[in-house]
Amino acid sequence: MRNAITRKFVTLSIISVLLVGAFAPASTVLAASGDTIVYVTKTGECYHADGCSSLKKSKIETTLQEAVDDGYRACKKCSPGTLDSTTTTTSTKTTTK
Repeated sequence: MRNAITRKFVTLSIISVLLVGAFAPASTVLAASGDTIVYVTKTGECYHADGCSSLKKSKIETTLQEAVDDGYRACKKCSPGTLDSTTTTTSTKTTTK
């Protein structure tokens, strides 16, 4: 009898956790200014926050504005942030990937 109650409790707990997780809000993306320092790699298509595991082989410092202007997108692993809506600076720097 006690085992049956314990199993039901555990089952209901798991279902509750799954339901809460299903309706949890999406992760927050931080907005940053264009002069925020981010990092790109020689061969990648993303910009990264310092310490991201994707920066093991190469790490090239740049600004967020330059990274976005050069066509990079935010890394999904480290979530380095995106440009805030007040940033309107455009980069004149030309880089070769």
